Amino acid sequence: MISDGYASTLKRLITFTQAKFISLADIVGYDVSYVNKWSNGTKLPSSRYVERINEEMGNYFAELIVKQKKEEKFYKTFPISCEVKDLGFEISQYLCAAYRSTLHQNHATKVKENRPSIQVITGHHDTAAFLADLLQKGVQNLENDGELLILGEFCTLYQAGFWKYFDSIQLDSVKLTIRVGLDMDKLEQNPEYVQQLYKMINRFLDFDFVFYDFCDIQNANLIILRGAFAVQYAMSNNPPRFTMCTYIFDESTVWDIYEKFSFTGTEKEPLISVSSSLGMDEMGYRTAFYAANSFFFFLTNGFEFLLPHEVFESIIREVSPEQAFSVQRLCVTWEEIVNAAEIEFITTTSSLMRYLETGYIYLTDVEYSLTAEERKEHIQTVLETMQINPHIVIGVLPSFGGDSTYKGENVSFYSNYKTGFLKKNKKYIHNQASPFYLIVNRRLHSIFLKYFQSLKDLNVYHQYTLEQLNQKYDQYKPLIERTLSLK
Repeated sequence: MISDGYASTLKRLITFTQAKFISLADIVGYDVSYVNKWSNGTKLPSSRYVERINEEMGNYFAELIVKQKKEEKFYKTFPISCEVKDLGFEISQYLCAAYRSTLHQNHATKVKENRPSIQVITGHHDTAAFLADLLQKGVQNLENDGELLILGEFCTLYQAGFWKYFDSIQLDSVKLTIRVGLDMDKLEQNPEYVQQLYKMINRFLDFDFVFYDFCDIQNANLIILRGAFAVQYAMSNNPPRFTMCTYIFDESTVWDIYEKFSFTGTEKEPLISVSSSLGMDEMGYRTAFYAANSFFFFLTNGFEFLLPHEVFESIIREVSPEQAFSVQRLCVTWEEIVNAAEIEFITTTSSLMRYLETGYIYLTDVEYSLTAEERKEHIQTVLETMQINPHIVIGVLPSFGGDSTYKGENVSFYSNYKTGFLKKNKKYIHNQASPFYLIVNRRLHSIFLKYFQSLKDLNVYHQYTLEQLNQKYDQYKPLIERTLSLK
């Protein structure tokens, strides 16, 4: 696609469609003076928002062209193929190409500054310190949702201490999507990597991680914060350490690198993706998940299963009609499953205590706190259900143990032995990060399942029979009731 400068391209589109400046300003959410400056070349849109601005203007221009029946004339006037399926998208891409062209022109014609647009850092300590500072400042200063592409491998980066660079980052209003490679051979061979992967997801609840097969991206060694910077790094082996990096901060070059290596297109399917909801549509993910007859659950966010029917009714009364339908559907699904399915639960003492104290559960897409009486009834329902179905197994891990590697976490694992997902404790998410991770790849799901099942081999793990649970309940009933009475 051949493109003129941004100002002339925008002006041609405005002239061709007879769009009004005030209408464009309303569409993109800017004052009309900004749109005037964009079209006369005295100012460019911010690089952080230019994609959104171009997308909204592209859709608006396409709408006007169709409304005015100027499609044929448009394709003859502008360098866009008449065979396109989405005219609005093509116009937005045309504007984006013009924007990059203008950045290149400005960069080539402006007086060279003393500071170069590329910086090289060498030596392990200097490189590591530079990367830590760059990532912390770059992410912390995001004004809009960001995307960080890491064309490297998670396990290798973990060994190099890379993920510690994110420890001090606080995201309260914006969201960061981190796309990174994963070597499943390493995960399968060394369970420690699975543990570290799980710990990282727990530690960074405000981030959205999307993992890809490392085979698709190996040897790139790139870190790209969209619209801000690109870094190419070199590492030593045994142990992996950063030895050198090249920092690129020229805006147009960064965008070119991002577009070259972005994880778009069907050729890069994720191994794990994020989702804001599992839904309860008739053909939705959750419905398909619960169509099985064997389940394994590792629960860290209370115990949202085997709820009394009255609790479902109480939740339904409090939520929106759409949510009520999902809850009601789940209630029916569980009533069909619970008496016949093989279900293995592993939970933790911290999760149980938190639940007894607060009654908080995250059911489907609904946050709800059971009353003290509802929690008492829930305990009885669990015991009664186990009496009916001997294939329900419950085991408990202490959150802290001398020989246990497990510590209390905020991400639960759900499996039907064919597929699975991870669910964050929504109560501890501070921004609009997605609460669900869908484990898309079957091999990776098996690796996760094997890891969580291996927790049963820890000396501190204890599996309880129904008789033992009844005995424990009778033994601790006074403590449980005092806990339930806490405000």
